[in-house]
Amino acid sequence: MMALPFFTFALAFWLGWKNRRKPAIILFSISLLLILLLAKLHITNALNLQF
Repeated sequence: MMALPFFTFALAFWLGWKNRRKPAIILFSISLLLILLLAKLHITNALNLQF
C-alpha cells in the first residue's frame, strides 16, 4: 500500500522532467495527500503488543 505514493511521486517527477508542469504539480499534491492519509491510518492503528 505504501508503494502507491512512491509511484505517484515518481510519475510527478517524470512529468516535471518532461516539462509538463501543471500535471506534475497536481500529481505531487495528490502524492502528499496520500502520504498524509496513509500516515494517519498507520499512526492511529492499535499496537499489537503482548507482554
